[in-house]
Amino acid sequence: MTAVLGVAALTIACWLLTPLTGYGAISLIFLLGVLLAGMVLDRGPVLLVAALSALSWNFLFIPPLFTLHIEKFEDGLTFATYFIVAITVGSLTAQLKAREHLAAQIQVAHESERLRKTLLDCVSHELKTPLAAIGAASQELVRAAPNVQDAQQLQQLASEIHDGSRRLNRVVNNLLDMNRLESGVIRPKQEWCDVRELLQSAIEIERESINGLEVRLDVPDDIPLALVDHTLIEQALAKLLANAASHAPSRLPIEIDAEYKEDQLIISVSDRGPGLPIELAERVFEKFYRGDNHKTGGLGLGLSIARGFVEAHGGKLTAGNRDGGGARFIIRLPVRVTDENALEANS
Repeated sequence: MTAVLGVAALTIACWLLTPLTGYGAISLIFLLGVLLAGMVLDRGPVLLVAALSALSWNFLFIPPLFTLHIEKFEDGLTFATYFIVAITVGSLTAQLKAREHLAAQIQVAHESERLRKTLLDCVSHELKTPLAAIGAASQELVRAAPNVQDAQQLQQLASEIHDGSRRLNRVVNNLLDMNRLESGVIRPKQEWCDVRELLQSAIEIERESINGLEVRLDVPDDIPLALVDHTLIEQALAKLLANAASHAPSRLPIEIDAEYKEDQLIISVSDRGPGLPIELAERVFEKFYRGDNHKTGGLGLGLSIARGFVEAHGGKLTAGNRDGGGARFIIRLPVRVTDENALEANS
């Protein structure tokens, strides 16, 4: 269809130009059309463009008009040239596209291999460390249990096992969440949520990761209820909190602000850590990206998953730096809101 419409449009333009150029120049315009078609179309459509162009030029422009008879040798040669050019251009185009497709496949294969190696490196490290801790603590527990009289020692060993299992659980959950995002099975189940309660529940999820750091909430008392998927946004916030806790200096608080502005629920999570270089503001959301300093551990999936959960709501998650130092992550959600009185009146 594209080939037919293109030749039709070109024929009309050439018909209008004929009084000015003569039919000889029109052949060059048609030939140019065949060359341009070869740049964007496959071999079959290019041949169709060439055939239609040749027939149109013959029937409408070569004397005698409105016949397929060609009297001059040079006109016949031009007529044949269309097909030679079309076959040549079509073949070259097919080869070029095949090479581009092969190059794209090679690039995808290299990227897949890179991600596979990164995943294996990250998972092996993140699994090995807690497994070693669990193994050592449980072995010591088995050895010392019959004779142990120190409850504090038992509590310490149990705490090490608990910390190791918690890290393992985080690794598994992150991998499962990433798989859900990539498979496209996540569909937000929206419900009316109290924003302050939503933030507090995210803090409770990461209470152990926060490890005693103060979390300051700045939420207006009159902020309305928001229609969101409580679980997804809670998990996104939890991952932002875990990231902030891993970079925040001790004794300096993590700050969470929330407001409803211009039909958007805006939530920011800020820390007083080293901040982000400008060039990494987008890269931090890439899968398995952990920065140049891996001391904080993790698979490098948390921020990518958080962005995926936010974007599932049609929102945006961006990263930047706050005034005075430290990183700031901002969630912007286009949401419907209401107040509790209106909700009770409708229920």
